[in-house]
Amino acid sequence: MVDVKEVWKQKVGGGVQALALSLDGLTIAAASADGALHLLGRNGAIAWSQQLGGPIAAIDTTSAGDFLAAGLRSGTVLLLDRTGKTLWRHEAGSEVQAVSLSRNGKYIIVGTSDGSIQLLNNKGQPVWSRKAKGPVPDVAVSSSANFAAAGSDDGSIYFIDNYSTNMGGKVLWTLPTRGKVRKLRLSTDGFYAVAASSDANIHYLDKLGKLYWSNRVENTPASLAMSASGDYVAIGIEGGAHPGQVSLFQRNEGLVWRNVTGDATVGAIDISANGQFIAAGSQNEEVYLFHRTKKHLWKQAVDGWVDAIAMTADGNYTVAGTRKGALYLFDNRAAVEELKPRTTEEAELEVSLFRPLRTAVPPEPAEEPGEPAEVERTPVVVAAEETTRTALEIIVDLCLGVVLCLLAVVYYFIIIKTINQDLGLILLFLLLIVMAFLLIMFYKYIVRRPKKARGRSFY
Repeated sequence: MVDVKEVWKQKVGGGVQALALSLDGLTIAAASADGALHLLGRNGAIAWSQQLGGPIAAIDTTSAGDFLAAGLRSGTVLLLDRTGKTLWRHEAGSEVQAVSLSRNGKYIIVGTSDGSIQLLNNKGQPVWSRKAKGPVPDVAVSSSANFAAAGSDDGSIYFIDNYSTNMGGKVLWTLPTRGKVRKLRLSTDGFYAVAASSDANIHYLDKLGKLYWSNRVENTPASLAMSASGDYVAIGIEGGAHPGQVSLFQRNEGLVWRNVTGDATVGAIDISANGQFIAAGSQNEEVYLFHRTKKHLWKQAVDGWVDAIAMTADGNYTVAGTRKGALYLFDNRAAVEELKPRTTEEAELEVSLFRPLRTAVPPEPAEEPGEPAEVERTPVVVAAEETTRTALEIIVDLCLGVVLCLLAVVYYFIIIKTINQDLGLILLFLLLIVMAFLLIMFYKYIVRRPKKARGRSFY
């Protein structure tokens, strides 16, 4: 077992229902059952506590922790600054069930009990509103709000494109599921989405609506977390008929492992940005730490059912909140240091906190003594490839030019009656067929080719 230390324990007025951390963990926001929002520092001192006017359904914070969003059961959405000042209030029209704040704090997406999916700007003004056919218990937005997603009780996942519509909120696709969508997460860039439905299935998709996999688990998923790049997904499931469990999934492989934590629901889970560490809390009154490859590392008994948990982006700290109003900070740095990558291959698996690596080049083998360096090999191949492609464009351009000239000549000869009209029409028809073939070649091999692979071209 690795060394994880409890740094402090703090009591708040009511049971802790939701947590939100800045990326560095220096700002900790906690929502309690008595309708209060608390802001703490990493030292455990409460900077302020504020009654928001009713039960809090969800909270979220920006990367730097300078803004806090809260959604109330009464239907109110609030934005507060770090000092606790309420910047604005917005009435969503019905009970707020979920909020998600973009990392830069410019946009907030809201899900409500009447099926409304709303996007607000940082002044509290509505940008757009879309309607699901049932309540919306969870929403997610990418770091810059280019993409958003919502899960509904109508059994559908809604994926919304703001990027190509200038924040127009186009519903790009919907995916029907057999059960109600309970939990939903997006990668920070919005390229990947994962959802958990009440029929005990986990669905993994990309932004084009391609379903990578659906994986059935033993019981209804109770908690869900996704790494920054979307490469790893962690879930906690309900206990009861089946034991409570924590499972880890990988984007391309599906289920990696699962760990039985006891007979109680794992109602809170979070994952570090690179997917290396998973923190979970259960109704066994325990907090757990897992590793991507080492599985279960550590557990600690706490005072009350764990309903909320949050981990810093680097995995160094875990904050847990219990139904008895206890907040805990755990220091994971010894475990992170012990299990950090030690080789080049392991380092390649690490994912950037802000710019996920999707096409990492595999490390080149070490050169043997006396072996000539091969630094220039790749550029030469690329240059030859670009030269060939540019030559293809030139050939297609010339052929199109020749065909156009022949069409003009044949048409001219028909007009001055140098050739028979029937013969001229046949020639025109054949030339048009050749031209169509060249246009298809032009589209397939030039227009559709990614720009970064092209050489210089007239087009």
